[in-house]
Amino acid sequence: MKSLDFNIGAWIGTLLQMTAWVGIVWVLVVAFQYKKDIAIDGVEVVIHNPENRVHLIEVSNFTDFIKSSLEDSIHTYTLSELPLKELFKKLNTHPYIKSAKVFVNNKGILKIECQPRYPVARVVPARGDSYYVDKYGQIMPLPMEYRPKLPVVRGRVPQVNTNDETDLIDLANIGEFFTLVGKSAFLEVLVDQLVVTALKEYKIIPVMGTEKVELGQWESMQEKLWDLEDFYTEVIAQVGWGKYEKISLKYEGQVVATRKTTATP
Repeated sequence: MKSLDFNIGAWIGTLLQMTAWVGIVWVLVVAFQYKKDIAIDGVEVVIHNPENRVHLIEVSNFTDFIKSSLEDSIHTYTLSELPLKELFKKLNTHPYIKSAKVFVNNKGILKIECQPRYPVARVVPARGDSYYVDKYGQIMPLPMEYRPKLPVVRGRVPQVNTNDETDLIDLANIGEFFTLVGKSAFLEVLVDQLVVTALKEYKIIPVMGTEKVELGQWESMQEKLWDLEDFYTEVIAQVGWGKYEKISLKYEGQVVATRKTTATP
């Protein structure tokens, strides 16, 4: 009899456990179904820009983006009807956005959190539209409303719709060039324009002075920029502005400065 009592007790305990698990599963199913049917009640956008840097995306852009991506007003959708995957994909391929998260909270608010791309220069091809690039050389078409003033790149530069592999490498170099320049407060002020020649040599048009600065091709660009800053802070600071016609750093480890010639009567 003791054995029988024990078995009945164990069976009752197992039954109670099973009943509890069924209850939990039922609650989860109901909650999931409720979550799927929750009505969308608005949109909240957060643009993460902790360093307060220049970017091209505004909160108002997301309102237009959502309207163009949906057939009806967002307030007519439930969570199960909202094309979250499509919104996520479109936002993460937008040229002004580096990354984005898209989700709906338990109050039915569509939340969008994004990390913007930061333009570092404006590229002006000989033909076609100009555009911005970020530090990776990612092309960012000019926005209609807001166009920040940034250093300009001219000369033999790719067009805005290029997919050529060589062009993409050139754009990556341009993006990295201005990233290197941005590490120096002095160079960031000095470099107003960059000219890329047919031989892919870089020339700077400084915002101050009349000298032409030749950097040569891309190799050892970081060292060339260091040498250029040293020349300005150690030599130009001593002799004064406007004394040189050309400063060449085309060859690694060398700074060749050509003084202006004085016209003789």
